[in-house]
Amino acid sequence: MATPSFEHLLYGVDERICTITLNRPDKLNALSASLLDEIEVAFSAAKADPDVSVVLLRGAGRSFCAGYDLAPDDWILSQYGADFEGPVNAVIDRDDVTEILERWLRLWKFPKPIIAQVQGLCLSGAGELLGVADLVVCGEGAKFGHPAGRDLGIPVTLSFWPMLIGMRKTKELLFTSKLIDGAEAERLGLVNQVVPDDELEGAALDMARDVARTADVGLRMSKLATNRWFENMGLLASCYSTADLDTFFHQSSTYVDFFSTVRERGMAAALEERAEKFG
Repeated sequence: MATPSFEHLLYGVDERICTITLNRPDKLNALSASLLDEIEVAFSAAKADPDVSVVLLRGAGRSFCAGYDLAPDDWILSQYGADFEGPVNAVIDRDDVTEILERWLRLWKFPKPIIAQVQGLCLSGAGELLGVADLVVCGEGAKFGHPAGRDLGIPVTLSFWPMLIGMRKTKELLFTSKLIDGAEAERLGLVNQVVPDDELEGAALDMARDVARTADVGLRMSKLATNRWFENMGLLASCYSTADLDTFFHQSSTYVDFFSTVRERGMAAALEERAEKFG
């Protein structure tokens, strides 16, 4: 098959492993609207390629992904909060947020195993990528969390959190927006394996090679059977409910105030103000 070309990610196939690398290292691989589009194209190509048994998803540079891009030109929603003196239009916002959710659910339903290789920051929107991955290998220095929960919203795939790490830890991480390291992420069950940072690339590749040894039909049926168990428990319905709640969050004073600061003093000032309030 012809190899697709991309602006914001790298794509390659070798040993039945498709490696998809988020390639915006200067932005810590933050998820822009265009990067989200390219991720979908890349996974569609991997799905159609009979020479691909497993996808290895990683990020270029020092971090896996810092979350959704907050810059106006790269904002993932059609309404940028700083363009409004009050809340954004809730009806349009609900459509936008639901569309983002459905992007992640298409990856949840991706038929081949997805292995995430995580170094550095894995924050907020990056947790959505982590949620739809089947297996995760991380470095000891990796940091996981949702700092945007202080003021900007909740992950639309929030329902994956209690499924992965339990109710109480989910509430703790959301209520405090604290970050956890690789060792704690492994202890909680958020990741499968934590290794020294300098061994991460080799460990993730070893896992991908091992998975790729299994017959494709076995991989597909095992993934489908496992995912369907959680879907039967109400996972998908809960995700749509969470998307609605995220829309409600976007009507709040914290969301409006954050973007008021962005409009008046810039993004750096808004993030600095958040840091001063919450650390």
